Amino acid sequence: MKNPRTIRFSLALALLVVAFSSTGARAQRLGVDFDFATFRYDSAKTYLEFYYSFDMRGLKLTEADSVYSDTLLFHIRLRPASADSVAYYKSWAVPVEVRDTSSENLKNTLVGQVGLTVPPGNYLMYAAAADNNDAARIDTVENHVMIPKYSFRKLETSDVELCSQISQGGPGEHGIFYKNTYDVVPNPSGVYGAGLPIIYYYTEVYNIPDSTGDSVFTVEYQVRDSFGQLRKSRETTKKKFGDTSVEVGTINGSDLKTGVYTFLFTVVDSAADVYSSSSRRFFVYNPGLGAPETSSSSLAGRSVLSSVFATMDDEEITREFTEARYIATSKEIEQFDQLQSLPAKRQFLYDFWQKRNPHPVLSTNPYRTDYLQRVAYANDQYRVGRTPGWRTDRGRVYIVYGKPDQIDRHPNEGNSKPYEIWYYNSIQGGVSFDFVDRTGFGDYSLVNSTARSEIHDDNWQQYLGTSY
Repeated sequence: MKNPRTIRFSLALALLVVAFSSTGARAQRLGVDFDFATFRYDSAKTYLEFYYSFDMRGLKLTEADSVYSDTLLFHIRLRPASADSVAYYKSWAVPVEVRDTSSENLKNTLVGQVGLTVPPGNYLMYAAAADNNDAARIDTVENHVMIPKYSFRKLETSDVELCSQISQGGPGEHGIFYKNTYDVVPNPSGVYGAGLPIIYYYTEVYNIPDSTGDSVFTVEYQVRDSFGQLRKSRETTKKKFGDTSVEVGTINGSDLKTGVYTFLFTVVDSAADVYSSSSRRFFVYNPGLGAPETSSSSLAGRSVLSSVFATMDDEEITREFTEARYIATSKEIEQFDQLQSLPAKRQFLYDFWQKRNPHPVLSTNPYRTDYLQRVAYANDQYRVGRTPGWRTDRGRVYIVYGKPDQIDRHPNEGNSKPYEIWYYNSIQGGVSFDFVDRTGFGDYSLVNSTARSEIHDDNWQQYLGTSY
């Protein structure tokens, strides 16, 4: 007969698997917070740190021999946005034991982290945690994440890691939070204020230029509220000691009013005329101070400085909007082409996606996430020579209409050129798209479709002749 603890452990693992395919498995929230940050590793991979924390009061402790115990089961999985296969996964268990279950002993928050080395790219990240003593108590999170490729040449900053504590590491054996001579304890909840007024930050700076005659560089941080108003800032000039630097510091959040804020870290080398920046959102809960004030002037540029676009450079902004032109209006394309300054382009792209956000009050935009996932898939699957996948006919149809319900492929039909027929059953009562490889180089051109506003040719089969 199996040990009951083993049975419970297996059941919890089974529900972790279920959690990845259905949120209906969560009968009760476990109360686990997740977060992550990326750092430079080598020319082929990026180092991903995954953080988690949980309140011991949320556990279902069981007693045996005067010891109260439980085990939390964790699982993290990364899948490329352009593929169905799992690229990286990790499972681990966190045992918890206490001898006194008084509220004072259970109010502590337990924090941990794990690390992965991952090739840069677009991923879907799934994470789950389950209580081994109560398999129905599960927390899951699913996010689209971009794992950046860090340069070994141009000035760059890592992600910002916001922490609950940072201290100089002592000699001897170091724990899981030790890096670059510091013990860096993350704060996955991102919540500060009452009970945790000091905001600690950690980031790494890479490839600081060796500018002749100038041995200093400047670091600056800003804290802006959800309306874009500057609440705190600090600028420091530092000496260069090599081409990398670890930047740590603190912010007093005791006087920040309750609300969402963005921490923006920037490093500038004036002599080389280069800069780089990273940002991170956090939440402050100070009930005695109220919420930040709003003003008509601050609302004009609302939220762009608290968004992902705040740290995107001109090339990234232009590339993203170029890939989004399939859903842009002619007026939007004309407006963007007339923009000159980077702040104006950032504001435009923010407004562009916000107009299409089904949940504009939330920080995430599922419409943009889904669209960029389709672009990534198209680039991976439908590239032809030097033409990126999103610019091909099949790539465009996939991006605009999504994954087909059915694809009939005819790569070698004797006296026929290769062709494909894509079917969408739930669009306009059912539509199809006919693609023919008219050149023989794998470039399938759209020659006919039953969808409105698409090319229509009843005689499209004439293109199937074998002569090129």
